[in-house]
Amino acid sequence: MNSSRDGSKSEAVNHIGGVLILLGTPLGNLSDLSERAIQTLRDADTIAAEDTRRLRVLLSHLRITNKHIFAVDANKEELLSVKVVQLVRSGNTVVYTTDAGMPGISDPGAKLVRTVTRAGLRVDAIPGPSAPILAASLSGLCETGFSFLGFLPVKSGARSKVLRSMADGDLPVIAFESPNRIGSLLADAVEIYGENHPIFIGRELTKIHQELFYGKVSDALVHFSSAAQRGEFVVVFGAAKHDEPSSGGLQILEKVIAVLSSGTGSTRLLAEELAELTGVGKNQVYNMLVAAQSKSSKSE
Repeated sequence: MNSSRDGSKSEAVNHIGGVLILLGTPLGNLSDLSERAIQTLRDADTIAAEDTRRLRVLLSHLRITNKHIFAVDANKEELLSVKVVQLVRSGNTVVYTTDAGMPGISDPGAKLVRTVTRAGLRVDAIPGPSAPILAASLSGLCETGFSFLGFLPVKSGARSKVLRSMADGDLPVIAFESPNRIGSLLADAVEIYGENHPIFIGRELTKIHQELFYGKVSDALVHFSSAAQRGEFVVVFGAAKHDEPSSGGLQILEKVIAVLSSGTGSTRLLAEELAELTGVGKNQVYNMLVAAQSKSSKSE
């Protein structure tokens, strides 16, 4: 049974039937595990894990022994959800952990939740470390929210398509990337976002070799392409409104806008074309076009 902070039995496990508890585990630093999370692991009847080897390392560190453990990875999640339902229905407290961070966020866990709740059984969660939330906080770019993409497509064409669909959005974009593809991602980002677009990259967050990069996309490409990379990456692309285009890009825009502002056609389409040509955010181009057209109309 779980206990509350004051040692009394918590309402979460005082019920008929059991409960599935999603438990966030450390990204790297084991000290990030809360007292509540540790007590939950100690009190669990069964612990299911994405990787039982990683779980056993954590339990050994916490000196927790004699637990019923079984694996529920991404390939077996749907199949083993039935087993979890049976355990919970029988009154067991089943804790589920992934390798790091909160289950169900670019990790297994979502199917377990759907299956257990559809069976009319209880699900609870113990808050814990989360890589996208940590990166959002560290970046200084996400005060109004963000879009989270998880792991981007492996193939460059598909990855570029996703990035282009988000590049002119009003929110920053957070994504995971592997060390062998970080260079390719940043090369695509220079083309899509523009070389001066703000970016934050967290490598090996909370671990011994943690690295935090703040700067422009072009500088990030140089920095992370200079040598073989290791570890796990979380990338935060600033929203389009945060972009600071180069003076050269603005000069190009001003010249082109001066010529085209009195013409006919869709201002929105023209803005898209100019944005792609110059690397300046589409919304900024559109606003400049509207202002130029307004000025042109008044002068006639």
